Amino acid sequence: MPRLDARHVFQVTNVLDGLLAAGAATHALAAVPALGVVAATQAALTATCLCPRCPFLGPVITRVATTKPEVALTFDDGPDAALTPRILALLAQYDARASFFCIGRRARQTPQLIRVAAGAGHSIENHSWDHSPRFALFGSRRLAREIDDTQALLTDLSGRPPTCFRAPAGFRNPWLAPLLAERALYCAAWSHRAFDTLDPATARIERRLSRGLTPGAVILLHDGRNARDSAGRPVLETVLPRLLQGLQTRGLRAVDLPTLLAGHDRTRRPQDTAGRAATPVPRAFR
Repeated sequence: MPRLDARHVFQVTNVLDGLLAAGAATHALAAVPALGVVAATQAALTATCLCPRCPFLGPVITRVATTKPEVALTFDDGPDAALTPRILALLAQYDARASFFCIGRRARQTPQLIRVAAGAGHSIENHSWDHSPRFALFGSRRLAREIDDTQALLTDLSGRPPTCFRAPAGFRNPWLAPLLAERALYCAAWSHRAFDTLDPATARIERRLSRGLTPGAVILLHDGRNARDSAGRPVLETVLPRLLQGLQTRGLRAVDLPTLLAGHDRTRRPQDTAGRAATPVPRAFR
């Protein structure tokens, strides 16, 4: 059965809301309930776009069903000239691998960090060009440019095309999924979020990350922006080694997201708007 196209739902809803609002403007008695309906439907559409793990806007990876003792470690918003090298050193110390979801503009400013991370066995993934707070408001043409410009740069720097995309803050709209499917890119969210850009309390961050941590989890951290603890250090410098130690204690291995997905032969491929597997399928997931 063909998958319901969220773009059509949004378009039809907006047209109906427009007609309802226009009708309300000419009938004073009907204005209040009509505008209430418009407000409710628009609020529902907005909430859908602001829900990073909502499947209505297209397939999204939050965790992976696997029998292997692995979790995916992911870092957003980098690279950062100061923090990313420290993270790479910690990962090497624990023989851990990760996926770095990079902002194109920042990657262009520090290209050597991309090369070093890729050379160390980490995957370099797409996190848009500008990380705009208005990303979910962009039309398909601007979205395509954000994806394609970043994809081209990261492919050139790392020697491998990214196979996963994460929207800024996870916020999406119905026009994103078809673009990702055309490019055979997986849309990635997370199962465990640290909130390490906002929370300076390392103990709280560690509790969030350890709660319900089982094989197949996708952990979201940030190397591009990081809160500072009471001593003025990025919280990740304290949290990450403890997290890696905890994973070893639990018998779990930190891997990049493509490796986690490759270990699950039933992982859903990106879908086009008709519900068919998009082609070509990224080599890493065959």
